[in-house]
Parts: sequence; structure tokens; C-alpha cells
Amino acid sequence: MKKWVADKLICPQCLDAEIALNLTVREADAEDVLDGEMTCPQCGSIYPIQQGIAVLLPEKTRIILNDHRGYNAPGMLSAYLWSHFGDLLKDPDATQAYQVWSAGFTPTAGDALDVGCAVGRLSFDLAATHDHVIGLDTSIAFIRKAREILTRKEISFDLIVEGHITEPRTHRFNESHDFSRVDFIVADALALPFRTRAFATTAAINLLEKVPDPLKHLTEINRVLRDRSAMFLFSDPFSWDETVSPPERWLSGNGNAQYSARGIDTMRRIFAGEFGVFDPPLGIADDGNVAWKIRKTENLWEHITSQYLVGRRE
Repeated sequence: MKKWVADKLICPQCLDAEIALNLTVREADAEDVLDGEMTCPQCGSIYPIQQGIAVLLPEKTRIILNDHRGYNAPGMLSAYLWSHFGDLLKDPDATQAYQVWSAGFTPTAGDALDVGCAVGRLSFDLAATHDHVIGLDTSIAFIRKAREILTRKEISFDLIVEGHITEPRTHRFNESHDFSRVDFIVADALALPFRTRAFATTAAINLLEKVPDPLKHLTEINRVLRDRSAMFLFSDPFSWDETVSPPERWLSGNGNAQYSARGIDTMRRIFAGEFGVFDPPLGIADDGNVAWKIRKTENLWEHITSQYLVGRRE
């Protein structure tokens, strides 16, 4: 974890009080903390930093660290690395999704937060236009790989073909890419460990359907997003799953007359200030559909249509 990140963190157990954390460094490489911990002076919670990875999860979420399935499963790395960087790898089957999502990024005075960053593609794209960028995810496997890319300025992995058959894939970023202002942490989208109004830009790509409380997730986005000169990039396929969140918390598709039948229409209303989520409201500057793929093996793919909104506060 880079030392500049530590200055921006608060205790995720004590969000209302916005308690800054005390940093203890046991090993560092210049400005990168490799081993240490952060401690909350109010509740006493300890957040470890190991092998450069800071874990800022509230107590109720920490069980995920011991789950080696789902997004921590080895096969997921191959799938998501291809999905994030396939275009850079010059794969003819790659989509242009990240180019579409990043098209609205302009030089901005302030920091950016990529919530649910996975292996980090959007965070690296944000680095070209923002002072600092922090990507976060609950998958420690994803964050470990994102920091490896950050440190080496290289994407290198074994692409799964079939079973245990793999093919190497590599892409080297050129020296013009400045990743010194980017870092990644393990954190929870429902308890963002940052002060109120800390970010000029936030992004949440294909995440809404993957959190147990979608409305809480959006409320946290609003809390950390600046109330002026700010942007929120949202995109989601709205493929709700009862194993992730109960139907009564879905923002569409559940027969709840309070919401619109389609998720993108509910999100337009939420951006406009309904349901008390975004205050001030967000004006929609752009919208559309993005084709995205997850490549699990040579013969197994997920083809996804993700609907996006770009919201701005002037």
C-alpha cells in the first residue's frame, strides 16, 4: 500500500465518526508499505498490510478472505484478466468495453475511486486523467494481481484453454504510463473506508447486482463523491441473483411498484434524486449499452450487455 493511500483512509467500522487510522510500518520499499498495519484509535480494529496489500474490511465482511471459491478461485484470474485486457493483448475476440467506459474521462483536479475494480483495468485508465486513483475489491486474488501489474507495469498470465491446458499472455505497458498515482486495496463497497466527499470521480462497473444491498452501495457512492465538479460512471446488466441479494432489495425485476420494471430506468430516477440516494442529484451526461465478455475457457464464454449512465454534478 502506498503511503499516500494511508492519508486518505478511515475506519470502515466507524464510518459515521470518520476516524483516521494510525499507520505502523514494519517494512517498506520507498513509498510503498509492504508490511504493517493500521489501527483505529476509537474502536481498536486492526487492518493488516501484508505483501503490500492493505485489507480494510469491516469485521462482518472479513470471512470472505478465507473463501477460495468465487472471485478468489484460480480460474477467475484468467477469465477476468482476459476480459479487462483482451484488447491490449490484441485478441481478435476482445470487446471495446473499457474504451467505451473510459471515453468520458477528462483531466480532473481530484482523485478517483474504482469500486469493484477486479484486476484493475478501469483504474489504470483513470490514472491518465486524475491526481490519484484507488481501486478496491473484496477479492484478495484480484487485488494481488492488480498490484503485480502496477509494480511490474506488465500483464502476464496463463490463459486457460481447456482443463489444465493454458497459453501464456503478456502485455508490457510503455514507460509513458505513470502508475505511481494508482493503488489497490481490499475493501467493501458497502463500507467505503474514505471520508465524505473525498473523490471527484467514482466508478462502479458491473457491481450493483453483485452486492447484498444495492441501495446501500449507491448511498456509499454518494457519500464519498464530491457535491460539485464530480462524476459517477455506472454500468450494470441487472442480472439479479437470489444467492447474492434477496429479491426485496433488488432495484428492478421484483414486482416492487416503488421501482421501475427495468433497472436502468430505476437508476435514472435515482440519479435524479429520487429515493434519497444522490444528494445533490446527478445530471445524466451520457448513456448507452456496452457489449462485454468474460472468457472462462476457449469454448465457454459469458456475453454481457451492460447498461451505463454517466452522471455529473457541475
